[in-house]
Amino acid sequence: MGDVRLVDLDVFKRYSLAIRQESAPAEELLAVLEASRRQVEAAGEAAPRLSRRRRPAEAPPEPAPAAAPEAEPAEDEEWWPEDLDK
Repeated sequence: MGDVRLVDLDVFKRYSLAIRQESAPAEELLAVLEASRRQVEAAGEAAPRLSRRRRPAEAPPEPAPAAAPEAEPAEDEEWWPEDLDK
């Protein structure tokens, strides 16, 4: 078997921050990939399985309380436009 350009492999394009070398012997690469595959499979087996039962629907979130309306000025109170800046 010949060498394989590591920079051309999708697994390295997606997940590698750096590649230490441009190519590697195909047999060596297959052995490393198989070991990695076994690690991924073991991690999947160790993860808790999800139940096939349907979960009950979650209640929708309660709406936020409405803002209290601003108090109207009392009838004996004068209202001026500069009060808008307060």
